[in-house]
Amino acid sequence: MRTVALGFTIALSLAAAACGGNAAPANASGEHAEGLKAPGEAKVGDKTRCPISGETFTVSESSPKAEVNGKTYYFCCSGCSEKFKADPKKYLEKT
Repeated sequence: MRTVALGFTIALSLAAAACGGNAAPANASGEHAEGLKAPGEAKVGDKTRCPISGETFTVSESSPKAEVNGKTYYFCCSGCSEKFKADPKKYLEKT
């Protein structure tokens, strides 16, 4: 029974992390409680969260990005960038 409970707990934790469910809300300046810039507000050198995977990373010159409505969104990898570009509206509703 312990194994089932542990497996369930791990599965819930992974699901929350994969969806970015543990992201703190941004304040008026677009900065999260952890010192992260909100997606669409980050610049090169800032720490932000990938709008697709929820992974925290530091934006670099080579970070994959997409421009939408005058904002630049940075991603942890090119796979996330491609998902976003295929349907930006779907992901912008979550941010």
